[in-house]
Amino acid sequence: MSRIIDKVIIFILSIFAMCFLMHGNSFLVSIYAAIVILALNYYLLGRERLDWSMRPEGAKEWIAFVIEIAAMALPFFIPEAVVLIPIVAYDVTMSRNYIGAGVGVISFATAWKTIDEIARMPIIMSSKWDSYDASGIGISTETMYRYRHFIFLYILALTVLSVILSIKSERMIVARREQRKLRDDSQEKSEKLREQNREILLARDSEVYNAQLSERNRIAREIHDNVGHMLSRALLQMGALLAIHKEEPIHSELTAVRETLDTAMNNIRSSVHDLHDESIDVAASIEDMAEPLKEKFILNLDIDISDDMQRPVKYAIIGIAKECISNIIKHSNNANVDIRLQEHPSMYQLVVHDYGKRTDSGYDPDDETGRQISRKAAQQNAGTGDIRTSEDAVGMGLENIRNRAQSVGGTCNISSDNGFRVFVTVPRG
Repeated sequence: MSRIIDKVIIFILSIFAMCFLMHGNSFLVSIYAAIVILALNYYLLGRERLDWSMRPEGAKEWIAFVIEIAAMALPFFIPEAVVLIPIVAYDVTMSRNYIGAGVGVISFATAWKTIDEIARMPIIMSSKWDSYDASGIGISTETMYRYRHFIFLYILALTVLSVILSIKSERMIVARREQRKLRDDSQEKSEKLREQNREILLARDSEVYNAQLSERNRIAREIHDNVGHMLSRALLQMGALLAIHKEEPIHSELTAVRETLDTAMNNIRSSVHDLHDESIDVAASIEDMAEPLKEKFILNLDIDISDDMQRPVKYAIIGIAKECISNIIKHSNNANVDIRLQEHPSMYQLVVHDYGKRTDSGYDPDDETGRQISRKAAQQNAGTGDIRTSEDAVGMGLENIRNRAQSVGGTCNISSDNGFRVFVTVPRG
């Protein structure tokens, strides 16, 4: 679009020079010729570049080269066609047509000399030319030749402007193209990085799950092979004793012992089946991870969920909570920490928020709890500051939080207006 605007500006400014040097049919022909040259070169020259080597590529650029050279050479034969030089100079600059530029300089000088010589011939300035309207706007031929130097200087300035506009527009187009390329490359790399992070998270969760599953299977085998077999043998022995001792009260007492052994055997079977189950206690896991926070913060822990949460959702919520708690322990100098995990009819919500500044001697005295921490803990935290800002939200840790939420179809909102707050919503399956 910038090339079209430049060409329109140069064309409009060139019409002013045409009004002085041409009249009648020649004026119309020059306008049509200028429009044809502008349109052809706009179609033929579609490649912008920053180098200045004259290397036409393809048939279109060669055709444009020939058209430019021919247009630049036209003032040799028709001096008034010098008004086309600014129009052609725009495309000559773009195509690096140094041959056409050289021809244009020579033809410009030739046209100047020719019109100057015509202006000095007395026969041209006869009475029949004095009354002649050169362009239909009331300018006589004598006036036209009187201001010939001004017209040529105007054409020269317009040519320089055309070259400057061509270079500027070309650089702008190339810069925009490079910017789009960099933006596309950046988006592609960011997408690849997010995909790799998701794969790493999935691989890490898979390793943890496989390790837990392997350990559960080992414990289940130990219970089944040792305790289960011993209880089975004890039940068989008790059955034999019951067959032998049928008299009372020994028979009743042995029956009670067998019932106890049966209950123990059932409990062992249930425990073995539970070890193979994929259930994970999310509340207990978060409580264990949050235990170190009580040494430095006022912890408010609120967990209200059922046991029917899907395994991927459990791993995602535990991983997000672990990442948030780790960041709070490492970086936060605030006083309060809220951890809330609640179950709603259609979603789970996890909120981790640390807020409230500390003083040198303890917590903020305006805090409603009024609890104080020791000076030793304050000295350990002094100078660390709440270093998490909006810029840190692009860090690897927070990116992992977002990826974990997205892996189970959830959303994550991270803000740092009042302390640091992570709000995660995960739909229920």
